Amino acid sequence: MILFYLHTIYHILRRNETRGNPAALLNLPVFAAICGMMLLIAIYEHNFTGFLLKRSFALLVPVLLLSLAACSSTSQSGNNGSATSAGASGPTGWAAENRKLSADRNTFVAQVSERHGIPRSHIEQLLATATVDDRVIRLMTPKGSGGRVTRAWQSYRNRFVEPIRLRKGTAFWNANRQTLNRAEKTYGVPAAIIASIIGVETVYGEQTGSFRVLDTLYTLGFNHPEPNRPEKGQMFRNQLAALLDLDYRDKVDANSATGSFAGAIGLPQFMPVSIEHYAVDGDNDGHIDLRYSTQDAILSVANYLAKHGWRADTPVFAPVTLPAGAASLVDGGLEPSMSWSQLQSRGATLRAGSTGGTWQNGKEIGVIDLRDEVRGSHEYRTATRNFFAITKYNRSYFYAASVAELAYGLASRQRSSGYQVTMPY
Repeated sequence: MILFYLHTIYHILRRNETRGNPAALLNLPVFAAICGMMLLIAIYEHNFTGFLLKRSFALLVPVLLLSLAACSSTSQSGNNGSATSAGASGPTGWAAENRKLSADRNTFVAQVSERHGIPRSHIEQLLATATVDDRVIRLMTPKGSGGRVTRAWQSYRNRFVEPIRLRKGTAFWNANRQTLNRAEKTYGVPAAIIASIIGVETVYGEQTGSFRVLDTLYTLGFNHPEPNRPEKGQMFRNQLAALLDLDYRDKVDANSATGSFAGAIGLPQFMPVSIEHYAVDGDNDGHIDLRYSTQDAILSVANYLAKHGWRADTPVFAPVTLPAGAASLVDGGLEPSMSWSQLQSRGATLRAGSTGGTWQNGKEIGVIDLRDEVRGSHEYRTATRNFFAITKYNRSYFYAASVAELAYGLASRQRSSGYQVTMPY
């Protein structure tokens, strides 16, 4: 009997371990303790005390077995279905991309039905209309050798901080002033930043994409052009699941939704998982329309940034003069890593006329390098938490800095027209 219990417990622990359950490691000491207790039973099995121990333990072990089995079951469910943040440590919206959904179509349907509470017939009906789009496969296939890309800050910046976006951005701001002001008041994100992101993403709705999103996500979820990178297909299957859920809840029409060749939707280019977690029904019509409702798009961008750490009344770049040798202060991360006191101790000073701000409290800043390898130059800036919030929209220093600079240009135009606006830095 003792050997039977030991054998069973051992295999439950092994099952947890192979499923990636960290609790299995915690259970190993328990297993050792059980072995010790059973050894005592064996030694004293002819004694009265040993008899009592054995009788008590005979009841204890089955209970423990059930507990361990339950732990195993819970862990598997958690790995497949529970949401944690953007990566396991970031914002909630990205977590769903890491959930495991089968590459087998029938199993996928069953999993999505169970996870989201959607009738299988509804999922099957939508997927029956989905087709593999060869254009998407071609556009998403990596080009060349996959070698290192030359970084050129000025060339990147000039693609977005340019006359057309400044002109169209000013017109967009003038046409949507009330909504932009409402978003800034509600979420603390300056109107200039919101308008800039929409301009960088789609030139204010001119370049939202014409690919059927259902086909795109189906293609990339089940026929991704990089089969040796299964995590990419996994990510797009989770995006497809989110789209099916949004359709079932009458938030997004999966049959008609169009977007980029990667599945991003509307003026702000939200992926379905981000729509689920951060999109706002700004015009209160019961639907999320990021393509044609500027109110939905504007408030959704503001909510996204607010949920990713944006702080009101804080500039994107701190007014700091960095010391010589600023390169040693760059860590390349996507979170603020330094405090103002640390930066001061390395020789940084406030610019003349600056009064500082909330970014001086705690670890709220980081030094970034906007490198231009074509020109052979480096541009070092002191970024605040708000800069890093923009990198959650697109994980790129160049992107976040371009958004900030276009926002500065748009805000300057509004100010020169007599409007009171929040400057981004």
